[in-house]
Amino acid sequence: MEDFEFECWRCLETNVIQGRPKGFWSTTHYELPGEFECWACGALNTTPDD
Repeated sequence: MEDFEFECWRCLETNVIQGRPKGFWSTTHYELPGEFECWACGALNTTPDD
């Protein structure tokens, strides 16, 4: 697992999202959830595609 940081669009608070490797051998490609809920304000955010 690798941690990625994203800012909330509403409150600009930093959220840490855990990404899973896309294969058991991969250390450079991670799969992130398409959406996450901000821990501070509860707003629904989307993760970037790239």
